[in-house]
Amino acid sequence: MGRQVDNAHGEPFVAGDRVLVGGGYDQHPEWDKEGHGYSGTISCVGEHWAVVELDEDLQLEIADTASGGWRDFGRGSYRPLRQVSIARGRWLALALGWVGEVWKEPIGRLHVDLCDEVPDVSKIPRGGGIGVWVESHATMKHLRVDGGS
Repeated sequence: MGRQVDNAHGEPFVAGDRVLVGGGYDQHPEWDKEGHGYSGTISCVGEHWAVVELDEDLQLEIADTASGGWRDFGRGSYRPLRQVSIARGRWLALALGWVGEVWKEPIGRLHVDLCDEVPDVSKIPRGGGIGVWVESHATMKHLRVDGGS
């Protein structure tokens, strides 16, 4: 069983919120090359998945090709369909990483899938993914209207 988390008393994430998604398992995660994260707007929030439209298109090239690359789940699959060395897209499909976690800040762990078109999270089988899986331990926080975080 996964780690249990209680973040039920934080500020909720809802559609229309401006957010910053970044970080990762490693100190310098492969997907967050600049280390500043990526800003965007939440377009939908469901029980297990949320979608963020990034402010600009993102293209990531994996440096560690010995691993075979990032896993591509296509338009929604239980298992990866292939591995790729370049991931492109403007949308992030985010999945909660801890049992009991909800879409409220602070959020402890998110799986990040980069999608080249608006992801239909209803097509993701339980335990599966969508788009190219680029991170397992990202975080998300609200961006304040005044530009601060």
